[in-house]
Parts: sequence; structure tokens; C-alpha cells
Amino acid sequence: MEHWIEHPAEPRELILAWQAPSAITDRIRWAVGRLAKDQAGFVFDYFDDQPLPRYNRGRGIEQLRAAGYAGYPAFDLGRRHVGGYRNYALEAFLRRLPPTSRSDFADYLAYFRIPLTTRMSPLALLAATEARLPSDGFSLIDPLDPAADCVEVVFEIAGFRYWQHNAPDLTLDDPLQLEAERSNPHDPDAVRITARGKTVGYVNRLQASTARAWLTSRNLRCWVARLNGRPEAPRAFAFLQVRPAAQTAAAA
Repeated sequence: MEHWIEHPAEPRELILAWQAPSAITDRIRWAVGRLAKDQAGFVFDYFDDQPLPRYNRGRGIEQLRAAGYAGYPAFDLGRRHVGGYRNYALEAFLRRLPPTSRSDFADYLAYFRIPLTTRMSPLALLAATEARLPSDGFSLIDPLDPAADCVEVVFEIAGFRYWQHNAPDLTLDDPLQLEAERSNPHDPDAVRITARGKTVGYVNRLQASTARAWLTSRNLRCWVARLNGRPEAPRAFAFLQVRPAAQTAAAA
């Protein structure tokens, strides 16, 4: 692997995402809550009826519950705290990661293209791994900071299962291109990902607005980071390198 996260993104917040079980036909990746840091520490809160549709293309709580959503196990959805959950908010999500004392922790980091020598805050590590577990549909998404100008990010290519027919020969470290899709009727911030001129998917909607801003203000390079999943449900991940736009002129 040639590409490694040496300048990790430092999130201001992480979005808790949830995807319904495979038996559910509509498997939208819902944004259901936020883990954030403030002066008092870390706080987690669920999205209520106001921000929920804004993050989920107009879909609300009734549709979310119909998909089987019951909240995150560590935070009782039926007894929401005013101002969010503060006690052990960060620790509850860090339990989704293996302990650093494990003998294979370096291998775990390498899977996400993180060198053992890269220094990362707990929030940055949650962002880089998305804190996924095979036992549930939860993950943590970094919406990314438009002001960042020197970071590396790995993210899942949204829609790859649908577009995989365009990428039958895609392999690790193949170059990818990002381009704003101004004609997309569903998302004004849509950023298409292509390989050899063919669409292979999109930047997911929680990160698309930042990626679109970076397209006009940063020097971006992108490659295939990981290919996995099941034959009937393949997944692909992209490695995105972000550098100041001035480096483009310097290299010309």
C-alpha cells in the first residue's frame, strides 16, 4: 500500500449513522445523532424532528422507526437528556474499537491505512475507522472541515454496489477522480467519483459539501483504498489526499 494517513483530520464533531438490516428494502444510511466536543467535554445527542429531515433528504422520525431503528444501545432513546448525554459519551463509542494493547493493533490500524506512528486523538481515530462493528448498523462519520488544507481521509464510496459494473477491473491504489455533479436532481452538493472516465459512485452526502468546497480551493488526489464486502454487496473505499491549492501551481 502506497498511501497512508499521516495527517489525520481532526473532527469537530462526528455524525452517528445507522443502516437498517439487510432484510429492509430501503437501506438508506440514516444520520441519527451527533457526538461533539465542547468546553465541558464530550456530548452525544440524537437528532430530533427538526434536524433529522435536513440530514436525511426530508425523511423523518416515522420513516426511521418503520425501518426498525430503536436508538443506540448506550443511550436510551426513550429517555433523552436535555442537552444530550455527557457521562461517558466518548467512552461509549471508543468501546467499538479494539484495545491498543492487542498484539494485532498495528494490523488493525494498517487496515485503515494508518501507520502505527501516526498520532491521533480518540475522536480522529473514531473518524478514520468509522467505528464499525459487524453486529449492528452503526458507524461514525466525520463531516470534514472545509478549512482543512493538509489531511488524508479514507471514506466509503457511496453507491458502489449500484455502479460496480463500471469498474470490473478496479484494484487497490488505482487513481480516482472527483468532480462536482451540478445536474444531480437529488443533491446539489453531489460529488461524483470516477475511474478511467466511468462513474463508480459518489462521496456520501454527509461529506459531499466539504468535498465540493475542496474541489474549488484545494489540490485533491484520490486512489482506491480498499475493496471488500460480499459478492452480492461489494464495497469500495477511497483514499483522499488534500493539500493547499498553491502546491498545484508550484508543481506546474
